[in-house]
Amino acid sequence: MSDTLEDLRHQIDGAEDLQSVVQTMKALAATSIGQYEQSVRALSGYYRSVLLALGVCFRQGGAGIGEPPAGRETIDARAVVVFGSDQGLVGRFNETVAEQAIAALA
Repeated sequence: MSDTLEDLRHQIDGAEDLQSVVQTMKALAATSIGQYEQSVRALSGYYRSVLLALGVCFRQGGAGIGEPPAGRETIDARAVVVFGSDQGLVGRFNETVAEQAIAALA
């Protein structure tokens, strides 16, 4: 009978360990979900800012982009939008992107 009680004690201990692991995983998942939700909210603000900026850049009318200079029928220029990053730890990312864009346009 001691083998049976010992086996039962071992199973109970294993179940308690498993419950502890599951609780830790649930807490970690809840924390991750909160971080992802915060990221989505931040991206929606970023998306709106990009749309507003592009709207200003490509607005038709006035003496801005999309209208030829006085005395000309066409525009001899190109407009390019290049996106970089304002996040840290990206090294020379923005400079590299700019250099490649300039090289591609040359």
